[in-house]
Amino acid sequence: MKIRPDQIEGVQPEQSQRKGAAKQTDQAFGDLLNQEVARGESAASPQYVAPPPIVNPLIAAGAVAQVQPAADTGAQVAGQVESILDKWDSYAATLADPQAGLKSAYGTLDEIAGEVAAIKAEQPDLGSTHPGLQSIVEELETLTAAEQFKFNRGDYV
Repeated sequence: MKIRPDQIEGVQPEQSQRKGAAKQTDQAFGDLLNQEVARGESAASPQYVAPPPIVNPLIAAGAVAQVQPAADTGAQVAGQVESILDKWDSYAATLADPQAGLKSAYGTLDEIAGEVAAIKAEQPDLGSTHPGLQSIVEELETLTAAEQFKFNRGDYV
């Protein structure tokens, strides 16, 4: 491709216009920056700000007695579930021991069923407050019912 002088003449005015526009934007940016800095300095002039009031923390000490303790049902139910799991360990050990009688094993299973039913009766909204504990309680209930069915069917005789 050959470069002809008439093509160069057409491009030169465009390049000079671009250079002029770049200088104008640089100057415009500099002007805007100077204006903002000047505006910020005038806004940052020292003004008097009142210190926060000093409050005696002992003034409201009487209100503490009126606060009700938060009901920690999660910890209470978790403790009950742990107790039930301990009874399950005892039940399994009783079934594994040939010397232990089936009456004591069934008594432990009956206690487990009673405790699971008590948790469900005491905490009807456990699913909305602690869904993880609710699923554990439901699993324990299912496991207890299945084990009672096996026991009544005679699987352990």
